[in-house]
Amino acid sequence: MLANREQELLLKIASGSEAAFRELFQTYRKKLFSYIFKITASREMAEDAIQEIFLKLWAVRETLPAIGNINAYLHRMAHNYAYHGFRRLAKETLLLDHLSKQEDSDRGNPVQELLSKEVTVYIQSLVDRLTPQQRKVFLLSREEGLKQEEIASRLNVSISTVKKHMVDALAFLREEIRQNYGLYAVALFVIYRLYV
Repeated sequence: MLANREQELLLKIASGSEAAFRELFQTYRKKLFSYIFKITASREMAEDAIQEIFLKLWAVRETLPAIGNINAYLHRMAHNYAYHGFRRLAKETLLLDHLSKQEDSDRGNPVQELLSKEVTVYIQSLVDRLTPQQRKVFLLSREEGLKQEEIASRLNVSISTVKKHMVDALAFLREEIRQNYGLYAVALFVIYRLYV
């Protein structure tokens, strides 16, 4: 894309033009997807990254005209997303492994078992507070073990709609658990143990 055309698009996006934003998205989507896929070897992570990058871009659209090179800016965002995604995944894997071992050592401890039941009831009450579509998607994924494509087919919606409902449901659950139990690790542990 020519520099003048890029600047013109950024100015239009800054003023709220969805058409200009779509054009920018269409111009860079495939390039960014390929770049992230090369780093992560994960189609799902690459697709999630694209959505996240462009959501963030839209959120700060008023600042876009100040960007000198949108191509470099988007690639830096993609690189950061992949890097932070790997770090988050590594931390979650370590936490889940540690907490799983801790759960084994707590078996038979009445206080721990009571706390586990209390948390289970609490999580179920949170799932009941999800929107109807979020709840359907979440339960089909976690209880029935369906893949996103299968959920989309069953509910007659797009895969991106399924992803959005799942992301929103997990974000809600994590935030509510964090507020009440204080540790992200607890949220991961409970969601992992109950629904994976």
